[in-house]
Amino acid sequence: MFQPWNKLEDLKNECDTYAESFHKVKLHLTEALKYHEKLEELQEAFEAAKQLVQECLDKAQKRESQDDPDNPIGVENIEAGEAMQDFKDLSDKNNIQEIDVSEMIGQLNMDQKRVFDRIITTIQSDNSILRLYVSGEGGTGKSFLIKTVTCWIKQNLEKDTAVSAPTGIAAFNIDGLTVHRLLQLPVEHGHTPKYRKLSDHVLPILRTKLKDVILFIIDEVSMISNLTFMYIHLRLCEIFDTSDCDDGWFGKKHILLLGDLLQLPPVREDFIFANFSKEKIDKYFGCLGVANLWTTLFNYDELTINMRQKGDGSYRELLSRVRIGLLTKSDSDILQKRKISFEGDSFESRLNELCNFINNMTSDTVCLLPTCHMCDVLNAAMLSRISSKEIVLVAEDTVKCSPYVKKKVLKVLENNDEDNSKTAGLSKRITIKIGAKVMIRRNIDATLGLVNGTIAQVISIVQDISTDRVESIKLLLPSGSEYLIQRVSVKFEVMDRVYVIREQFPLSLSYGITIHKSQGLSLQNAIMDIDNSVFSHGQIYVALSRLTSLDGLHLINFDPSSITASEEAIIEYNRLKRLNNAETKTISLVKERYRRIKDVLWAVPKIVNSIQESHEKESIFPKVLNEMHVNSLQLYVQNTIV
Repeated sequence: MFQPWNKLEDLKNECDTYAESFHKVKLHLTEALKYHEKLEELQEAFEAAKQLVQECLDKAQKRESQDDPDNPIGVENIEAGEAMQDFKDLSDKNNIQEIDVSEMIGQLNMDQKRVFDRIITTIQSDNSILRLYVSGEGGTGKSFLIKTVTCWIKQNLEKDTAVSAPTGIAAFNIDGLTVHRLLQLPVEHGHTPKYRKLSDHVLPILRTKLKDVILFIIDEVSMISNLTFMYIHLRLCEIFDTSDCDDGWFGKKHILLLGDLLQLPPVREDFIFANFSKEKIDKYFGCLGVANLWTTLFNYDELTINMRQKGDGSYRELLSRVRIGLLTKSDSDILQKRKISFEGDSFESRLNELCNFINNMTSDTVCLLPTCHMCDVLNAAMLSRISSKEIVLVAEDTVKCSPYVKKKVLKVLENNDEDNSKTAGLSKRITIKIGAKVMIRRNIDATLGLVNGTIAQVISIVQDISTDRVESIKLLLPSGSEYLIQRVSVKFEVMDRVYVIREQFPLSLSYGITIHKSQGLSLQNAIMDIDNSVFSHGQIYVALSRLTSLDGLHLINFDPSSITASEEAIIEYNRLKRLNNAETKTISLVKERYRRIKDVLWAVPKIVNSIQESHEKESIFPKVLNEMHVNSLQLYVQNTIV
């Protein structure tokens, strides 16, 4: 028991922290309470000790976040500073002052010019704040409109525009940052975090660097959830101190939203236009009511002239129907003709044929797949075709806790090996080769195109001679330049108040990438599998609309029944159209269901792999029996997935 004459340091009891010491003796104290004659006195001492330990932990946590002698400004401050530097560098990189804005305005089509004039007129007005959502199908010129607006504001008003998008590759395509990085919004992999205010050190950094921004642009809003949208509002109010102002929404800054609600929806969250449920309000905000910022504040406009497929009118019209979940027999016949012909009748032979097909395509060809598992299968097969030596990159994990807790942590990490969403997106083991195609999984330098989603090629590695540890990897970027990438360090929670610091290269193989990663891209050639594995509304439309023409499309599978559009998004889209123009034509809900087509399977389903692996680990099953079970399962999958 702690006495006034004891030293505070004695509480540690040879442990690293007060918390470990407390838990070390807790069981013994609890057991002793049953027999000790001074029961009440011990109970009071137990509670006092618990309170004292918590106070020490709170003080230590405060020192760690604000006054850590090894890192006086803190990790958050460094990240915020780097984000603001990227924001500045992107503006400098584009040489906005030297661009001929008049020429750009002259290149705007009728739709773009109308929206441009509306934006500029409102921004120049002293009496109104721009809060506008501009809709448009894929390829209607939203990116060019963004650049024209940004350049005009810089040259004519000498002010800044902050451009952002929900994903790294989408942000890079519009010379912006991810919205989370720009505004330092909380990110926790695997679940949605609660809103956290900026620290006293970080807040001044953002206030200083964003003080000249008068317009915030957010592209690809279909992937922004209502929760993230509310966080954006709260963050801007915090930065520009408008929480108590009249009409202080979004920091009283002009806000321009762009994107197509019929493209990919938010992952595991509600649409940006959805009302908050009572459960979410209680969980994330703890108050009785939260306004629907989308329906309350924002006006609507629309771009309708397609620029991406302007040289292929029939394909453009096909995409417009696919967008709303409609498919004619003629459309289906056209897409069926784009399918790759497979001769093999097994997973292995078809996968081999697919790899051959990819190798015969141009180097800029991308393979878009609906699931991560399919990407893993294709990436492993393509890697095996490279003759150079395998390079295994093993993450270096640091865990500061007691030996007993550490065993549990390592077990959790082992179980999470296949799901890097629980380890901040960094895998425990990454296998690459010289010549392999990889994707960067972190935003490193937006000015160089080193963003989450960038595809590059491994051309060499730098190793420590004494330990064989890979120190850096040289990549060939799409721009033709070379870059030496190094490990990044991330911190993530694995158990309550137990954190792991992982150092690993932010890379993954990228012969196949998910359709979700492709939103915002414009491609000349692509191989796609739009089959029974498609799991999200708008997924097929996003994949198909990446291409500039039908000639560049090659399909592994095509299932008409997987072409769907969100009924919620269509209803909201129609509401907005009527709000803007009572006479405008709305979209009809498609009730027709198409016949499902059996896939040509080339990737062993994950369930079969799992059963095969579990059988191989059990020595009581002879190898021949394992093969019988797996072959039976493969035949079952091939014959029953229709």
